[in-house]
Amino acid sequence: MGQKSYAILVSNTAVLVVHKGVRILLDGLYKDLGKNFTDLPEWAWKQMKQGKGELANVDYLLFSHSHYDHYYSPYFFEYMEKNEIKGLFLPPVDDTSGLAEAEAEYASKLLRLDENFEVVLDDEVTMKNFTVRHIDKQFYDIPNQCIRLDVAGTKLTFFSDADYHEEAFLEAKDFQCDIAFVTPIFYNSSKGRRILRDILGVRKVVIYHLPSPDDDRFLYYKMAERDAQKYAQPDEEVIVWNETGQAIALDE
Repeated sequence: MGQKSYAILVSNTAVLVVHKGVRILLDGLYKDLGKNFTDLPEWAWKQMKQGKGELANVDYLLFSHSHYDHYYSPYFFEYMEKNEIKGLFLPPVDDTSGLAEAEAEYASKLLRLDENFEVVLDDEVTMKNFTVRHIDKQFYDIPNQCIRLDVAGTKLTFFSDADYHEEAFLEAKDFQCDIAFVTPIFYNSSKGRRILRDILGVRKVVIYHLPSPDDDRFLYYKMAERDAQKYAQPDEEVIVWNETGQAIALDE
């Protein structure tokens, strides 16, 4: 992409946000051990662990939660050995293998959020966090961090596996956003769509956390495409991301 400010899909929920040379990688070091989605592309991981390419030496690594399809400790440690970053936002420590060690070893890189759960990453980039429960009932004990990036006035929120729990979003302070990255299950829910439209004021929705076409054995893409056509409002743009390289410009 030639734009100076954009978001681009790596795969699954791995997204790279770039603004005037600042690179932020979200949920970008993962492994799909459950074979439900799509692994980090082999070419991407090969470059990353060699410290080469656009995904190497990013400025910030941000992770939503500790599930292996979002954060995978072996990949994280290997990446950190070969790459230099400015800041790190890890999942809350739980019994995930290697997570406590990651927090301890890279404590100097951890981003320190203020009382409003915000931190300045660059002159025109601010991060804000809002934690809500995981959408799967069996994982309600796993905090899901919704990460908002304010990029030169455009607010992008990466919901990851957030539950469509309206009360939690109503209680959130200053969590309006312009572009929301949500799962197909979140957008499929009428509660999820109300949160996006009535509570957060979203104007563009990107449905992500989808397998690539070759891996989509549960037909998530078909559901997402159907819902995008069925439920999108006249003033709401809905995009479905399931292929590496899909991108949106943030400076239009």
